[in-house]
Amino acid sequence: MFVERIVYSCLCLLLVIYTADKYRKTKGTSYLVFLAFQIMSILIQGMSLIKGVYPNYIIQTFIFITSIFIPASVFLLEYLKIDLREFIDTLMGDIFTRRLQHKKAVEFYTKAVERNPENAKAYVKLANALSAAGDRRTAFDKFAKAVELDRNDYKSYYEIGIIFNELNKKSDAQVVLDNALRIKPDFTPASELLALVLCAQNKYDEAIHVYKDAIKYAPDNYQLYYSLGIVRTELRDFAEALECYKKAIELEPTLYEAYFSIGQIHLLRGELDEATEAFKGAAQSKEIAAKSYYQLAKICTLNANEIEAISYIEYAIEIDPSYRYKAEKEPMFQNIKDYLTGVHMVSQAQMKLEKAIDEKVKKEYEKAYEEEEKKNINMDDIEIQDVKEEEVEFNFMDKFNYGD
Repeated sequence: MFVERIVYSCLCLLLVIYTADKYRKTKGTSYLVFLAFQIMSILIQGMSLIKGVYPNYIIQTFIFITSIFIPASVFLLEYLKIDLREFIDTLMGDIFTRRLQHKKAVEFYTKAVERNPENAKAYVKLANALSAAGDRRTAFDKFAKAVELDRNDYKSYYEIGIIFNELNKKSDAQVVLDNALRIKPDFTPASELLALVLCAQNKYDEAIHVYKDAIKYAPDNYQLYYSLGIVRTELRDFAEALECYKKAIELEPTLYEAYFSIGQIHLLRGELDEATEAFKGAAQSKEIAAKSYYQLAKICTLNANEIEAISYIEYAIEIDPSYRYKAEKEPMFQNIKDYLTGVHMVSQAQMKLEKAIDEKVKKEYEKAYEEEEKKNINMDDIEIQDVKEEEVEFNFMDKFNYGD
C-alpha cells in the first residue's frame, strides 16, 4: 500500500511539472489555478505519508480530481489539439444555452471563435445563440462564416435560407436551400421551406417536385402529404389533392385541417353529403370548430334546412362571436337574417324545439286539470281543449322575438 502511494505521488508530481511548464509557456490563468490545486494535493499527500495516516474518502476524491483527473484531461485536450480555454468557453456557452440565457451564451461563444477563428462548429453555436437572442442580422453573418469554413454544413445553409425568406429574398433563399438538399437530400425541413419559397414565387410545379422527392425519403411524414395537397388544391387539381389529404389523415387521424380541406373541395364540387361528413370531422378540433360549423350552416342552407343552419351558426358564434357579423353579411343566409340580427338568438333551437313543445302541452294539460279541480267538476265530464303542435311551435318562437 505504501509503495502504491509513492507511485501515485510521483505521478501527481509529474503532472504538476507538466502544468507548470504549460503555465510558463502560455501564462494562462487557468493553468495557474490548476497548478495551485495540484500543489495543495501534493502537500496533503506528503503530510499523510510522513505521519503514516491514510486520508478519508472525501480527501482522496479531492486529491484525485485536482491532481490527476483535471491535469490528465488538460493533457488529453492538448494531445487532441483542443485549446483548453476555447473548450471551457464553448462548454460555458452550451450551459447558458440550455438555461436559455442566450446573451450570456453569445459572450462565451464569441470568446471561443476569437481564440480559434477556424472553428466552424463554434460559429454555428454562436449564430444560433445570436438568432435566439433576436440579433438575426449578425446571426446571418456567423452562419455565412460557418458555411465558408465548412461547405458541407447543410444546417447553416438551411438557417441562411430561413433568414433570406424572412427578408423576402426568395431567389436567394431558393439557392441556399438547394445547396442544403444537395448535401443532404433527406433533410425534410429544407424541403418544406424550399417548397414554400417556390410557391411564393408561383412555381407550383417545382414545389410539387420538391414535395415528391421529400416523400421518397420520408414516406410516413403526414405533413408532406398535407402540404402537397394544398399545392394541388391551388392548381385546382382536386382529385390529386383529395388523395393527398386522405393519405395525410391515414397517417395522422387527428389532422383535422385535412378534414376541413376535403370538405372545401367537396363543397366546391357540389358534393354536399361528402362535404358534411368532412366538416363534421374537422369540427372535432377546437381550433377550427367555428369555421367548420359555419361551413355546415352553409350546407344546411343549400339543403333548405334553415333551422339546422341556425343551430350550426349558433355553435360557431359561441366559439367565435365574430361569426355573427360574418353571417349577417353572407348573401346565402338572407332567409334567416332576421334570426341573426334579432335581439335574441335561438339557443340550440333544433335540439330544444321538440322538448319545449312537449313541456308546453304538459303545462296546458296541468293547468286545465287544476282549474277543473277548483270548480269541483268531475274531470271525466270535461273535454280538454287539444293543443296543436303548430300553435305551440309558433308561441315558442314568438317568445324569442323572431322578427315579424
